[in-house]
Amino acid sequence: MTLYEFKLLNQNEQADVLWEKGVMIADRQDESNTYLLYQLEGFYVEVIYHMSSNIIKGLKSFASTDQPLYPYLITISLDDLNS
Repeated sequence: MTLYEFKLLNQNEQADVLWEKGVMIADRQDESNTYLLYQLEGFYVEVIYHMSSNIIKGLKSFASTDQPLYPYLITISLDDLNS
């Protein structure tokens, strides 16, 4: 499945594909949301989950490895690589 084909699906269909074929690779939180980053066949999908209301607020899909991945990349520690 390509990113374009994924974006043509409705949110429920996207979630089904993501749960069946996606691989969760990172997560992060802010004051009210948890963000789960999945890799799916050459692109990424971020699931935005609102903690207090216990609902998925949205899915954001993208192929770029620049700006959208930055919030996850800054949490990776490289300290152990020097050992």
